[in-house]
This record gives sequence, C-alpha cells and structure tokens, in this order.
Amino acid sequence: MRTIPPPIRSVELRDRLSELLKEALRTEKGAAPLYLLRSFAGVARGQGQAEVGRDTLVDAAERAFCEVRIEVAAPEALDELFAAQLLRPLAKAGEEARLAPGEELQAELPAATHRIEAYCRALETLSRRPCRSPHPVERALEEAACLFNEGLFFEVHEVLEAVWLNEVEGVRLLLQGLIQIAVGFHHLENNNLRGALSLLMEGVKKVKGYGSDRSGLELDRFLAQVESARRSIESLGEEAFDRFDRQTIPRMRLLE
Repeated sequence: MRTIPPPIRSVELRDRLSELLKEALRTEKGAAPLYLLRSFAGVARGQGQAEVGRDTLVDAAERAFCEVRIEVAAPEALDELFAAQLLRPLAKAGEEARLAPGEELQAELPAATHRIEAYCRALETLSRRPCRSPHPVERALEEAACLFNEGLFFEVHEVLEAVWLNEVEGVRLLLQGLIQIAVGFHHLENNNLRGALSLLMEGVKKVKGYGSDRSGLELDRFLAQVESARRSIESLGEEAFDRFDRQTIPRMRLLE
C-alpha cells in the first residue's frame, strides 16, 4: 500500500536531505550517502538504539551499495554525512568507534527514515527504466513522476523548479502547473488547507492550458484524479488533515 512520508519540521534538515537526493539524481555515486543513511536506520532499528558501531555500519552500507551497484567506498560516503552533520562520531576510548545521528536528524529520526527510504525506492524505480532521456525537461519529468508516486511532493518541486527556471513559455506552463500540484499536496501534509486547495486548482488550470500531447505523461487521467482529490479535500475542510484518504492521490504515470 502506498504511504506518504510524514513531513519533516526542520527546514534545515529537510533541505539537507533534499540536497542529498538531488546529488543522487545527478550521478549513481551520489546516491551513496542516502543508502548509507538508510543502512544506519536499519542497523539502529535492529539494535533498538540510535547509536551503531562504525564497522557494523560500514559492512551494512557496503552490502547495500553492492545490491544497487554503487561503486563507492562506504567510509567516503560516511565522511560526506559527517560534513553535512547528519551523522556524528562518538568518542569512547577503548571501545569500537560508534556513530550517532546529528542533532537535527536525531530529533526527527522516524520521519527522516521514512523519507530516506522513499528516496531510495524512487531511485530504484528510475534505475529500472530501460532508457533515460538526455533532454533536461524530459529527464526532470521522469524524476518528478517517481518522486511524486512516493509522496515526495516537496522534492518534486525542487526537481522541476531547477528546469522551470531555464525554460521558455509553453513548457514553463506545464512545469509550473505540476509544481503547484505537488506543493498543493505538500501543503496538505503541513496542515495548510487554503494553500492546498488554491495550488491544486491553479496547478490543474496551468497543466490543462499546456495540453497533454508533448509531456510524456498521462495527463488527462492524472488531472481528473487531482480534481477529484481536491473536491474531497474541500468537502472535508479542516478534517481533511486526518480523514482524507491519501490513497486517492493519483500516481503520475509516464508514457512508454
């Protein structure tokens, strides 16, 4: 069953994780820190504590790297996470070196873990596509679809905005509309009813204005389902934060 990752309240933590994702989308090696973080969460969960042995984590991460064919040494990825203050070493003389989450990650570890796991699923979905487009807009739409389908609405905004800024009229309308739809659902997860309803409506209008023949997405059904979701949210009012069925948020489907 599809799940929507809970929101991360710390803007700094959210942005740090988003930057890791963008690097992972740029290069296969860039995914190493995310998979290491996922390994950290898995080891910590298995041990029932937030501190893990460095050697144990490195072994778990290197197994994960092998499974997804990332050719990076785990200690190299670990250094990146130290620099980003997402993990920190604990100094304990005479014992195996141990690692703990950075302060902000520690405060939101369950929510961040859900998000990191969703990032990795989206990356794996992308890796299974037989051919990735070299065109920036088409490539961004592929990435946005995989992220949207994991409930990563803020990250959809980040990916599409990067290409929207450089495009001309026409495709800019499509990108802006999809950004607004994603941010609309992001607002819902952050209990902003007015923002959710407004952006979902504006986003659908813009995408309809672009047309569906050149996007590489199945837009007609997607937009109809977004409109249906918006009506449901509107009818629930403030109760939508708890009662709206997230399973009715449509998937963004790519044309093959």
